[in-house]
Amino acid sequence: MSEQPKTQKKILENPFVGSLIVPIAIVLVGALVIFGITKMLSSERSYRDLVEEIQSKSFGNKWVAAYELSKQINSAQIPAEDYPWLMTNLGEAYDHSVDPRTRGFIIAAVGALKTQLALPLLSKSLDDQDTDVKFHAIVSLANMPKGLNFDWAKVLVFLSSDEIVLKHAAILALATHSVPQAQVPIKKLLTDSNIIIRYASAVALINYKEADSLPVLKEILLSPYPQFKPKSVAPILDAQQITDLKLSVMETLTRTQWVELNDILLELAKKDPNNSVATKARQVLNLLKK
Repeated sequence: MSEQPKTQKKILENPFVGSLIVPIAIVLVGALVIFGITKMLSSERSYRDLVEEIQSKSFGNKWVAAYELSKQINSAQIPAEDYPWLMTNLGEAYDHSVDPRTRGFIIAAVGALKTQLALPLLSKSLDDQDTDVKFHAIVSLANMPKGLNFDWAKVLVFLSSDEIVLKHAAILALATHSVPQAQVPIKKLLTDSNIIIRYASAVALINYKEADSLPVLKEILLSPYPQFKPKSVAPILDAQQITDLKLSVMETLTRTQWVELNDILLELAKKDPNNSVATKARQVLNLLKK
């Protein structure tokens, strides 16, 4: 087996896509970890202090302050009455930042507010030159409450992107919000040459109860678990990723109450060698038969 393309290898090692499509709320909570941040600042500073550091002309690691701010917002430490102040100041900081890491974590912080006030800045950041910034913007949109009034055409274009990370994030965001215009272009990705995109598209199409996704979904659910040998080349998906992917399919089937794969679930319940998958299949069957 030839060496995996660097982009695909990066995706497979990425916590955001390692299990492909676990329930979106779970995946996106951990999305900030993608950029490998391990050092955390003291929580003694307030969010206003952090915003000042981001705006400061003398403070060096503005991106670290932006990351710390996103953590504070995610932990619900920001009162809603301060959202307009935050949006104004972070919008100005984004416009004046030359460092893409800072812009990226500003967008992550803004998105974590989950407010309609963030939409203009999120829309603007979709045009950013930096891939990570655009990724944060798409993830932020995916995490927004359902029913938001947004021009999804700006996200739809990423379904044709050459950057697999952006294409994958766009599939998740559009399917999470069940954007009607996304069903046909996502369906076209069922034959994509990249297995990550192909599988992501199939699971995403469960949200539309798209029959054309069934063959790929069956392929996922019936996938064998690879056995590693000392000098063998690792498969594209390892046993844990396949396990997570099967569980993700079943979670999505439960949420959408789609029964078209019940016969495959029955087979998994009886024969899948992974106990967690077999148990989940039995649970999902019981729920879908009610």
